[in-house]
Amino acid sequence: MVGSMEVYVEYAILENLLVDGALLYLAQTAAGQAVNLPRLLLASALGAVFAVLFPFLVVSPWLSYGLKFTVGAMLCMIAVKPKNGRGRYAMTILLFYALSFCFGGGLVAFFSVFGIEYYTLSGGGFLSSVPVGGLLAALATFVALGKWAVRKLYERKQVCSHLYPCEIVVGEKRVKVDGFVDTGNTASHLGRAVCFVTPDILYRLFGMQPPKERMTVRTVSGERQIGLFPVDEVRILDGKGGKTLVGAYLSPAVHMLGKGYQLLLPER
Repeated sequence: MVGSMEVYVEYAILENLLVDGALLYLAQTAAGQAVNLPRLLLASALGAVFAVLFPFLVVSPWLSYGLKFTVGAMLCMIAVKPKNGRGRYAMTILLFYALSFCFGGGLVAFFSVFGIEYYTLSGGGFLSSVPVGGLLAALATFVALGKWAVRKLYERKQVCSHLYPCEIVVGEKRVKVDGFVDTGNTASHLGRAVCFVTPDILYRLFGMQPPKERMTVRTVSGERQIGLFPVDEVRILDGKGGKTLVGAYLSPAVHMLGKGYQLLLPER
């Protein structure tokens, strides 16, 4: 008994096994690791046993925190394949610590807001009156949000790896934009590259002028006509000499709004 709460060892082991497994899984995924299920289960089981036995250890507060950090690092080393290198170890460990703090802190905040009874253990950790199902629901939500955040971060990283500062020149006008190199953009007209640009940039360059020319493009929904605006140059400033598209065309594309870039460049 702890206060008025009765602790069941099998439930405690199950809860900690699932929590450690989920946090290790998220840490490995965020670090770009390939998850190895047997190693993950072994690390989670050892972490669950340690979490259940830890409250019975009589150690100073500083030593208890040091012990928890050391065991956390060891769990990550067990879960991560040895061939993945020191950098992967370090990244997984740091992410595991961060995710543990976020999940534990989120639960404590939730308990405090809704007046749920819980007890803080020495050296970290806590016991609560929340049923196992409630904890699993919270854990599932945390994992889902974590995977969503990781996916968005990697999508953003992928986009940034193909972004370049660009300058569009039309007569005396020069507009600087962020351009994204799209390997799928092979559009051309009369031997000149066709770049797609957001409507606001097109307005800054041409105002309310109608398209100078038009061309037919094929999409998954069939053929359609797009307007073309000739420009003198599109300069790609990548810091390595760059590249200049002379006499290129611009065509408006609304779907790029809010994506972090304003110009869709052709394959380089």
